[in-house]
Amino acid sequence: MKRTLINIAILSTILGTGMAQAGGWDRSGQDTSIILKEGNLLEVSSVSVAPKITGTYLGSTNATGDVAPDYSFTNIAFRTQINDDVSIALIQDEPFGAGVDWKNGTGAYTTVNAKISTAATTVMVGYDLDNVTIYGGIKNQKFGAKAYVPIDSVGYMNITSTPDTSLGYVVGAAIERPEIALRVALTYHTKITHDVSIVETLNGGTATPSTLTADTPSSFNLDFQTGVAENTLLFGTIRSVQWTQTILNPALYVEKANKPLKKFTSDTVSYSLGLGRKFSDQWSGAVTYGTEAAEGTAGGPLGPTDGYSKMGVGVTYSGERANITLGVQQINNGDTATPAAKMSDNTTLVTAVKIAYNF
Repeated sequence: MKRTLINIAILSTILGTGMAQAGGWDRSGQDTSIILKEGNLLEVSSVSVAPKITGTYLGSTNATGDVAPDYSFTNIAFRTQINDDVSIALIQDEPFGAGVDWKNGTGAYTTVNAKISTAATTVMVGYDLDNVTIYGGIKNQKFGAKAYVPIDSVGYMNITSTPDTSLGYVVGAAIERPEIALRVALTYHTKITHDVSIVETLNGGTATPSTLTADTPSSFNLDFQTGVAENTLLFGTIRSVQWTQTILNPALYVEKANKPLKKFTSDTVSYSLGLGRKFSDQWSGAVTYGTEAAEGTAGGPLGPTDGYSKMGVGVTYSGERANITLGVQQINNGDTATPAAKMSDNTTLVTAVKIAYNF
């Protein structure tokens, strides 16, 4: 399959970067676009995320402080061409994650601390049928969690886990018309079920072991690009994630609190649209805009924002074998209000660098 003329290595950097508490617990965006590129290729992306999520405890003038710690992650993707029709890709990413740390003020959420972490390795095979490519593979994913959270009229629960590793799969197909730089790709990632060994401790008392069954959600990515003028590309992504599949129900916590530790009330659909321009053989750039609607329900200590809009810019330098992309994105996080705190006017700054090497 012939590829577009414009170097769009910038796409995964700008569109796929993580967001603090946006899109449920989305981080990498589960980008699989490397399987649709050409030749032998290694890509390394380093992403830094700096949320500023603040608010005020209700019934007082106490500020919450910044409740979302900064974080960073690195994604690695490798592709090799086996023959004219068959390619193999290996992707290492952090698809989902979350982190909160409520440590200021005297409100009900003070001292709440929680972290969700994942790491996934995906092996894919692509088969090229002229202007159609089909692809799929196996995903090996690790999931871990910890939390220190209040329970009304009971006290505090401390939860720790031993990470669990489970399997899922990914399948997709792409159609391309090279003469107009058109490509449309649809990719499906399955739900992955983890049986996580946890230990719950109430008010510093006896440790209670149990198994937490937690699902990371299934998702669809619809990616498209098309030429709109010479050396100019319109591109975008629609990502649908079934977050209502994800419920965290630690046994002792549910017994004492009579509710889940975390439950999403709706699935999410996020949209991104961008315009890329090749300025010379070496330089290209892009601007992007994205949005996700708010769930519209009350937030909580593990979900202090709801929905977002985002703007991003980036530039790529293309050498003989290596391409370097720099990108920056600002996310305007949606407001939330609960019986304990009101969070508003919050932003997240994402910076990323990506190196792609052809060999």
